Amino acid sequence: MNDTQIRILELLSLDVRLSAKKMARQLGIASRNVEANIKKLKQKGILIRHGSPQNGYWEIIGLR
Repeated sequence: MNDTQIRILELLSLDVRLSAKKMARQLGIASRNVEANIKKLKQKGILIRHGSPQNGYWEIIGLR
């Protein structure tokens, strides 16, 4: 995992309903960068999205 992915997980551990745009603002990076890292976390089986993009939430399911 890279530093950005770790920081994303830290933010989501505080608020599972954060959007990529809000995470990007807090991290000071582009939202596309956050989205790409979220995709990698999902592929690794660490992060799952439940529900719709507007009303859903993230679940951190494990670190490998």
